[in-house]
Amino acid sequence: MNQTSSTFSRQRRSIAAAFTRVELAVVIGLVVLLAGLAIAFARHTASRSKPNVCRGNLRQLGAAMSIYSLSCDTKLPYASLIFSNRSQTTWDTLLSPILRSEMKKVIGDPNVAAPSQSAVNHLLLCPSDTIPPAAWAQKYKLHRRTYSITRHNMALANWPPGPGNATGIGLNWTFGPFGTNPPSAKIYSTSTNRQASVRLGMILKPAETLLLAEHAWTNNIVANGAGSWIDRTGDHVEQSRLPAATYHSGRFNYLKVDGHVDLMFPDETVGTNGVVGDDPRRHGGMWTIRAND
Repeated sequence: MNQTSSTFSRQRRSIAAAFTRVELAVVIGLVVLLAGLAIAFARHTASRSKPNVCRGNLRQLGAAMSIYSLSCDTKLPYASLIFSNRSQTTWDTLLSPILRSEMKKVIGDPNVAAPSQSAVNHLLLCPSDTIPPAAWAQKYKLHRRTYSITRHNMALANWPPGPGNATGIGLNWTFGPFGTNPPSAKIYSTSTNRQASVRLGMILKPAETLLLAEHAWTNNIVANGAGSWIDRTGDHVEQSRLPAATYHSGRFNYLKVDGHVDLMFPDETVGTNGVVGDDPRRHGGMWTIRAND
């Protein structure tokens, strides 16, 4: 091993050790959060206005995210994995078993089967999102989804995943003839211990870091890589089909890593020096893992 690789290995070990206490604090906080969020599966939303229903959806998705992370060594879900045989895994397919299991707990009858995927699909769609599925999705009777995970740009400047990444959370891989991401240095591994991941301990300000955001787009389809991630405010809503000004009156619901949901204008999320629009490089603030940007 040369000096450079040896130094890099020591740095990674040092970073891992440094975040042990942070991860522990985050996990303890999430356990407390889950105790409160669990009842969200057992009660109706107090107000049935569309923004509040949407917030309720995101809170339940946030609870499932927490359960997923606690059961996966503090890892957060990937945005999408698109394999060479066309099979796909997305953040919502990873959460689906957890959501169905939590819904069954509410039923409280061991003789009743867990709710079907259709119940999960209902949680994935905001009632304000009236955009129809794309023609290809309608052909196969696939369902729309409103929410997307913030995307990690997989750039060398933000690799490996860590607290200094000036980008979002959702790692994403495309294999074989369908894309060139990732380079061999970033290759996805089926070994859990070797798989690059964004972990809770890397998020130094979970209350100020976005996890899911609204992405009302005709191609945002349940269990499909298309639309599974979002990295810019310009993608919040497909304005040719649904003007942003009429969607929650120009605001959007955002799920933060700590599990709380805020209804905000996009310019409140991009940071002091950030700019709303189609250029994700000009988004700071809540859109990046990095704190205080």
